[in-house]
Amino acid sequence: MADGLRHRIAAGSCALLALTWSASAAEGPPKRGGTLTYLIPADSPPSFDGHREGTFAMVHATAPFYSTLIRINPVNPSSTTDFVCDLCTGMPEPGDGGKTYVFELRDGVKFHDGTPLTAADVKASWDHIISPPEGVLSVRQSYFMMVDSVEAPDPKTVVFRLKFATTAFLPALADPRNFIYKKTTLEKDPRWYEKNIEGSGPFKFVSWETGQSINGVRNPDYYHPGCPISTDSKASLPRSRRRGLMRCAATVLPSNSAACRRRRATS
Repeated sequence: MADGLRHRIAAGSCALLALTWSASAAEGPPKRGGTLTYLIPADSPPSFDGHREGTFAMVHATAPFYSTLIRINPVNPSSTTDFVCDLCTGMPEPGDGGKTYVFELRDGVKFHDGTPLTAADVKASWDHIISPPEGVLSVRQSYFMMVDSVEAPDPKTVVFRLKFATTAFLPALADPRNFIYKKTTLEKDPRWYEKNIEGSGPFKFVSWETGQSINGVRNPDYYHPGCPISTDSKASLPRSRRRGLMRCAATVLPSNSAACRRRRATS
């Protein structure tokens, strides 16, 4: 199970990362501004909820607006075992015989409405994935059968306690669709994110035109210094002869530059 899960996670991550690799390989010093455009074979996302959906249409359209706890190393996208932090400050060494993982969060991370992102939000997001409320679908719930509990002992610390040690845990944790949502929003309406977008990622959501486009703008408070390079994002869903292709003017990474990708892997 562990190998199959790692390959599924890596395949999804590689599909996202490959979109920026060719263009950035030959570029010089990064320049801010402009738009990066790419095409993906997908239709409109069935919903915007990364915890509910497993489609490329959803993740390519919405990933620029969200943060994750950890991810595949963006400078080593083909790896199935090389993980780096997104919201955390460093990859932890597991304790208790491989059954306890303690993650410390970055300082100063904010949701796009200015609300601080804390360990309570991370815990609430993982509870939503691992033990969704009645009537709420979590398509990757089974990936986390090894998790006994998720704790937030203070605003900067998240603790995962496992029922048993397994190499499948970190690959599952690094799935690019494991978006971090706001605790208070999930408490008010656990299905709110199916039709709405609000995260802490490199781009801020601006508008959604049904069947046409998903639009965003650069997040000036993004916690990876110097990223993103692009100023705006636009995921277009054309209804013309190109039906089935999504035209996106934002990378699912927070930048269209190799330099930014390296900073993100180490910052």
